[in-house]
Amino acid sequence: MKPLAVIASAMQSPFGDADATYAALIAGRDAFAPLECAWLLRNDLVAVLPNHPQDGASWGAWQRQLGVEVGRQALEAASADRDLDLDKCGCVFATSFGHLLDQPGQDTMSTWASDCASQLGFTRPPFVAGSGCSSGADAIALAAALLDRHCFDTILVVAVDIVTPGKRLAHSLLGTMTSDRVRPFDLARSGMLIGEAAGALLMQRSEGPEIAVFELLGVGAANDASGLTAPDQSGLSVRLAIERALLSGSLDPQDIAVYLAHGTGTELNDLTEAKVVAECFTAHPDLVMMAVKGSIGHSLGACGLVEFLLLLQALRHGKGAPIAGLSDPLASVADRLHLAAPSQLKGQCGISVKLGFGGFNSALIARVNG
Repeated sequence: MKPLAVIASAMQSPFGDADATYAALIAGRDAFAPLECAWLLRNDLVAVLPNHPQDGASWGAWQRQLGVEVGRQALEAASADRDLDLDKCGCVFATSFGHLLDQPGQDTMSTWASDCASQLGFTRPPFVAGSGCSSGADAIALAAALLDRHCFDTILVVAVDIVTPGKRLAHSLLGTMTSDRVRPFDLARSGMLIGEAAGALLMQRSEGPEIAVFELLGVGAANDASGLTAPDQSGLSVRLAIERALLSGSLDPQDIAVYLAHGTGTELNDLTEAKVVAECFTAHPDLVMMAVKGSIGHSLGACGLVEFLLLLQALRHGKGAPIAGLSDPLASVADRLHLAAPSQLKGQCGISVKLGFGGFNSALIARVNG
């Protein structure tokens, strides 16, 4: 694929916007705090936005509010130095279940997105990606395909996911929720904690003399269909996603300076991902690994987009953040993981990888210019 320019972005995490979130990651902070729940859970810690609603009746409105806010921020940022014609602009939205587990009824996976798109001024209906934890990354890949085929001049991608009691109960019962703290790639890892976040980005084809600061260079995806929650431990599907992203960007593993991992802190996911990194990048000793879910939690359907934006921050600053919660790393990737201090990146390209439920595995490669 030809490079695509990221012309504007916006995000909200428990720490704030992208700059504030990256600063918190560099400082090794985490955003987890207790949140009351009617059910007995393995862990009462979550990472929610400061104005997270306590009233369950508001969750659908909350999902919509976040989508409109980040979408509007990205559109306004882009409009500051260029003319945007929304009639020639497409939009792609992503979530996992949003508010639907807790508020079944007339809403669907698409109605919240349609409402957001309408409020943002779009006249065409949005595309909606729903592939679990890889939804945000797959939404970016879908947008890339639409731009590459000249279906639109510009595309807005929005991903939102919120913390609800239903999701907390589900992960508690599944055993994917830790009873301790999130420890990505640690020998003592025991699971994840949920977070909520929203992100948006605007992309265009990189055409003409102007060189974008950030570009999407490659996308890759594969599905192992091994199980609902557990990955195929061979890692073949994850490796295929990475190799396809490298191929689509005409890149080699040695071109990648930083690998932003899915890094849930669950036993099998981290073991599989570490195995794949060791295999794919065995001849690249300078590769740095990052994982952010120990700081901001697992934002489910939003994490693919939100963590891609944090990858852009790492590339812009040239530093990989230490991994919160990590103290005793897996041996296969120990030399790539940084426990207490930022690590200098040697290169301009980075990859973000997602391992989703149902075997949805996705990879996105970005480059910073200048």
